[in-house]
Amino acid sequence: MAYRVLSLFSGMGGMDIGFSEQVVVRKESVPPDYIDSPATPDGFVNLKRLPFTTVFQNDILPEAKQIAELNGWATTYVLRDIRDLLQENYAFPEADVVTGGFPCQDFSHAGKRKGFDSARGTLYQSFVEVVRKVKPVVFVAENVNGLLTMPGAIDTILRDFGATGYEVQYQLIKCEEIGVPQTRWRVLIFGVRSDKRDKLQEGWNLLRGPPLQCPVEPYFRHLLEPDRSPDPAQRCYSKAAKLEKGQGQKEILLTEPGPTMRAEHHGNIEFRRVNGGANEKDLPERRLTVREAALIQTFPPSCVLTDPIRPSQKAYKPIGNAVPPLLGYRIARTVLEILVLTGGQDRAIGCASSGAQSDPLRR
Repeated sequence: MAYRVLSLFSGMGGMDIGFSEQVVVRKESVPPDYIDSPATPDGFVNLKRLPFTTVFQNDILPEAKQIAELNGWATTYVLRDIRDLLQENYAFPEADVVTGGFPCQDFSHAGKRKGFDSARGTLYQSFVEVVRKVKPVVFVAENVNGLLTMPGAIDTILRDFGATGYEVQYQLIKCEEIGVPQTRWRVLIFGVRSDKRDKLQEGWNLLRGPPLQCPVEPYFRHLLEPDRSPDPAQRCYSKAAKLEKGQGQKEILLTEPGPTMRAEHHGNIEFRRVNGGANEKDLPERRLTVREAALIQTFPPSCVLTDPIRPSQKAYKPIGNAVPPLLGYRIARTVLEILVLTGGQDRAIGCASSGAQSDPLRR
């Protein structure tokens, strides 16, 4: 059996990979009981598949949809503004789970922080309306930690979601503490339908598991320099010079998690020493490649990110916008636990390939 997932603000599919696709990460990033089998390159592992299937995806960024389609992560992917779909009374498919990382730029500390004064800042209301229409057992919304420092923002969002008939809780997640090789702080807003709440204990929304920290180096260990690599995504990187200040000017030190991968670098995503030396200022440096940015986000090491004939830096934006698949996987494990405890299987469908229900979650 597989639970049905409806994905909003899907981007290139980071959250969706975590729920219903094959997650491939370094073995240092996960507890041993998450691992199914070895993967390539050496040192990467396939994680155990979870019993979810994604039945709908939505976004407005063409490059994100293109990457998802090139990798087989796209199912029913609708490339339209969610507000237009709601206005047209779009027939969303039934789902047990609704997920989505609604736009974060207007809450981010790196942006202008317009919050609800921006049309983009109110897009969470479309997420609320989809929850009202679909009535999943569980929903999960993801956003930046700046949501917690903007006066009244998190309270307003929790209240609006709660008004649809859900108990709503939130948690601040530091991705560098759950194996993602990146300092990325995110707020996770979980909702469980009120008729299911009495079957859960306090803390039902919290991501659990041992704390793990993985530096960047294991994720880059197999890579060749761009001028020697056959990989189009590794050959592609910005030639922009380093500036005195601004986003994208930090050095990636291989001995620790990298800085946050952002969408608004305009292609100028951080620097690294060519031979990986840390703080050896006389060594040459360059911008991160498209492949390196995706690996820091825990996308599969062999995923397709750019046209092999005309490599493009357009992948930087959807990579930076994405939910790291490893974070998506950790979220999916918590959602699965909620569904099992609440008996939320009324809309689950057959899934011959899953096999995950005979493998109970172990935290």
